[in-house]
Amino acid sequence: MMPVLCRSIAVGFMALSSMCLISGCNIASAVGYTLSPEPEFEAKYQLADVPTVVFIDDRRGRVNPTRLRRVIADEATTQLIEEEAVSAANMIAPRDAMLVARKYDRSGEVISISKVGELVGAEQVIYVDVEQFALTYDGVTPDPKAIARVRVLDLKTGKRVFPDPNDPGSYGYYQLVVELPDHDPHGFNTVRVRNQMTEALAMQTGDQLGKLFYRYIKSELGGRLR
Repeated sequence: MMPVLCRSIAVGFMALSSMCLISGCNIASAVGYTLSPEPEFEAKYQLADVPTVVFIDDRRGRVNPTRLRRVIADEATTQLIEEEAVSAANMIAPRDAMLVARKYDRSGEVISISKVGELVGAEQVIYVDVEQFALTYDGVTPDPKAIARVRVLDLKTGKRVFPDPNDPGSYGYYQLVVELPDHDPHGFNTVRVRNQMTEALAMQTGDQLGKLFYRYIKSELGGRLR
């Protein structure tokens, strides 16, 4: 005789099948979707757990408004702490590096990245050189995209550690490309919508920057699983 639990499961499955036949759903697809593994991504580089700062270099003024530089850096910093890529005690506030760079920029000097790191007490700098941060390519069609060159510098040795300096295909940097999916063109020309999109692009850029340095599983529903 079929055990009570197994019989209940079988009856429930048959009931679900009947409902799907009536409504037109595909139960095989639903079960297959549920059982399919979530895509997993490995860290591009494992950071050392030493005093670390994220520095956004935007001397060409790509990021507008400029406060979004801090949004990008803060989001990446928060993720690195939450995912324990670097301990909270070793993550230096990005604003400190920005203030140092601004001070030297105002005096007309070009300060090196290693000097910025040194002045804020960092031994490791996640350096982000912004190449593009724009909502549209033609002024009309919404196509939010950010492009940046990312490097990790070890200030103790004075060398780049990411990308691998021995990799000839890296060109000395990792190119991070971030796009906003499913952007709605409705109201694109309004200030409110554009502000929302630039904020979202900055947050997504910080999110993708942080993800370079820890392993994560991406949910098919759009979320992030640790």
